[in-house]
Amino acid sequence: MSDEDDSEKTEDPSPDRRKKARDDGQFARARDFGAVAATVAALLVINGSWGDLAGELREFCLLCFHDPQMLVRGDMTVVLSQTMKVLMMACMPIALLACAAGIAAGFIQAGFHPSFEALEPKFERLEPLGKLQKLFSPKEGAMNVGLGVLRVGVVAWVAYLVLEREFARLAVASRGTLSMAAVQIGAVTFKVAVWCTFALGVLAIIDYAQSWWKHEKSIKMSRQELKDENKNQEGSPQIKQRQRQRARELAKRGIRKAIKEATVIVTNPTHVAVALRYHPAEGAPVVVAKGYDEVAQHIKKLAKEMGIPMVENVPLARGLAEKVRVGRVISGDFYAAVAEVLAFVYRIGKRGRGVRA
Repeated sequence: MSDEDDSEKTEDPSPDRRKKARDDGQFARARDFGAVAATVAALLVINGSWGDLAGELREFCLLCFHDPQMLVRGDMTVVLSQTMKVLMMACMPIALLACAAGIAAGFIQAGFHPSFEALEPKFERLEPLGKLQKLFSPKEGAMNVGLGVLRVGVVAWVAYLVLEREFARLAVASRGTLSMAAVQIGAVTFKVAVWCTFALGVLAIIDYAQSWWKHEKSIKMSRQELKDENKNQEGSPQIKQRQRQRARELAKRGIRKAIKEATVIVTNPTHVAVALRYHPAEGAPVVVAKGYDEVAQHIKKLAKEMGIPMVENVPLARGLAEKVRVGRVISGDFYAAVAEVLAFVYRIGKRGRGVRA
């Protein structure tokens, strides 16, 4: 049955499906990516501060071993303070940078999507059957064992190649002074660490690609799921009605502000209303608001409340409503008719009363 379901899921996941999967903690990830990033950061810090770190270690060794009896009959506070100083100098920068790199690697894979839903208790997470099936799955077990063996084998092979190439260098170090031997051993160890980290990085990239492929396959959708999701997004008629009502309320608020600037309202008289603003500095009248039926009645109501004159002119009201957009000046075809309306309004000089042009 599961194979049939998987065969039906041939459609790419929708944005909502991807978001839900990410909110549930499902995304492509590489198991060793964070460890590799932390190791790289630690190696960079060691490479940049090697001189200071070596100097601190040398001073500490001279302090402790130039007089071994100091550890027995000397002041232990001096030894402890120097020990803490060296540990802070050696460990704190490496630890802080490694921690920051590990966190950054996590954000790179998962992205920054803060969600408190992940902290909510979900009892389905405590359901042990699915976990046990995955734990004892031969396919999953073989894959995990294979990846573990591959990691160990690759790291061992890379380390062997580096040590084989640097064997002569280590042999020479055994016949030199202690300081020279320490430098040579440190350099070889650093090179082994770099190449092994590089190998683990390549494996992490391969692991991420495999995880991405499995994740994309797991969130694919069937055509029926896409249809159901689109249907849910469209919403019920009641929700649509409430959305339209909310949109009308917002439109009415904007109309009230526009009517305050209007010079005259041209009406149909019942089905159309167009609000015009005229200032000589603007050159031509501007349509600041218009509407049909319910919106037209609302415009007329606001005009009465604010004392804006209303002129009934059926052809002019219809022409302005059909051909001129809100916020635009009227076209030349309406100059003469609008000029007559404005002249009539100014001549009558009666604001707030409906008149007929």
